[in-house]
Amino acid sequence: MRLGKANTSVQGSSSSSPSGIRNSINPFHIPEIVFEIGRYLDNSALARCSRVCREWNRTFIPFLYSAIEITTKPSTFPSIGALRNNEASIRSISFMTNKLYNIHSHLVMPNLKTLTMRLACSCSNMEPMVRNHKSIRFLELSDIPTEHRTLMLKTIAGLPHIEELTLRKQHIARISALWDVFSRLKKLSLISIYFEFMGSNTTATLPLHPDFDMLRDLTITGWGSDVAFEAALIAKCPNLECLEWEVDRRDMDARLIPHVQGFIQGLVRGKWANLKSLSIRHQFVQDAVFEEIIQALDNRMLEELDVSKTQFGEQAFGALRHYFSTLRIVNIRNCPNLNSANVMELLTLCPHLQSLAVDRIYAQYLDTDQIWPCNKTLQSLSIEFELDREPNTSESSGATERTPEELNGVVFACLGQLRELESLTVGYPKPVRYGQAYDQASIPLEIQLTKGLGALAGLKRLNSFSMGDLTGSLGPKEVDWMIGNWPQLGVLEGLSKTTKKIPRQRVAKRNGIKVK
Repeated sequence: MRLGKANTSVQGSSSSSPSGIRNSINPFHIPEIVFEIGRYLDNSALARCSRVCREWNRTFIPFLYSAIEITTKPSTFPSIGALRNNEASIRSISFMTNKLYNIHSHLVMPNLKTLTMRLACSCSNMEPMVRNHKSIRFLELSDIPTEHRTLMLKTIAGLPHIEELTLRKQHIARISALWDVFSRLKKLSLISIYFEFMGSNTTATLPLHPDFDMLRDLTITGWGSDVAFEAALIAKCPNLECLEWEVDRRDMDARLIPHVQGFIQGLVRGKWANLKSLSIRHQFVQDAVFEEIIQALDNRMLEELDVSKTQFGEQAFGALRHYFSTLRIVNIRNCPNLNSANVMELLTLCPHLQSLAVDRIYAQYLDTDQIWPCNKTLQSLSIEFELDREPNTSESSGATERTPEELNGVVFACLGQLRELESLTVGYPKPVRYGQAYDQASIPLEIQLTKGLGALAGLKRLNSFSMGDLTGSLGPKEVDWMIGNWPQLGVLEGLSKTTKKIPRQRVAKRNGIKVK
């Protein structure tokens, strides 16, 4: 972005004024215009704009300081003096460091809406930071020291405008302090929470507490230290619209399944009538159980489904067909019981699909003459293509016999239909393969202009392109072509893994593209 001498006035014609006096309109006095300009500039451009003149400084400084991130590298964040001078502009501040300095805890940010504290912070500074900012609506805390957790939870409960809370990596023993917090929230995320009251009567007394009627979005992921409590908590949130429930521990399958069955029974009885987004992830939940869950949803308008890393298969997929007309987001990564035919159904029968993540599809099933109904809605696609023939299939299976080179072009031709794509992944880092089918030898997609890459020239909205380990055939011409044809491109993932990475990385970085 080049900035010359500023002329911030737009002159109107003298004929437009009866007196013949020229009208002068400053576009930077029009809030709507300033907002549109500011939200498209990164911090580097905002900083340059703020130095052009005094008026531009007043205009763009609030954007520059609206979101602050404090990291382990002091050179990457503003000085304490700069923060103090712009306290009123700060609406979001994140501490991604293992220390919260006392000097930061004395900041007074009257318009602060979002506070994030990752890693371990000194609670003597953390609690006043929360307590002194009553305007907070969105709060994320991690690693609160044991001796201060109850005080912190009470402080959170005292925030009059709190709507969303994320707790990470916590050992929680005194559950009573949580109820006041939960009753105030619309969104709650419990990430890697260990409930130290396992075996106590906490779950038994939970039904005595009033329902958390305000909660619309609940996420529970991590250790699964007390699945009975987790299930009881879900049951206390009757107005949920989004539920994400993941248990990582492999030894929890026997204890988890009865509570999943209880969840199914609640659905059958009409509970969670507004549920639109569902994610239940545990590798031992069987296909038949997922079928029961999908069927129990009855006529709810299911829009989002994430069953990655599970045994979700043909039975459950059959029940899912009922919701093809409403599905917007689907994640079936690492589901070994699904196949290419299932993926093709999603692409060809879900007209409102916006995001799809799958393992792989055999390119032999693709047809360039077939128009995918999601080509006007799909914004994110993660998929791996295999150019060899699927094992144990015959010519009567509906797959067309074509050479790998022909299939390479077919893949790009089909992807070229998806003009609304903003994020595209065509390969995953290895090893990521699950199930017997992935043990077969495969012929990978080649990302070359001579192999059909040019068909993606119409993806003008593409911001992120991930290639996994498929960059072996990628050359400088391809990188130059991507930069020239994808004006919104900001991330190239996989490029750093190539054997000839240096010149290609330099080309990308010179154009402001992040290389991973």
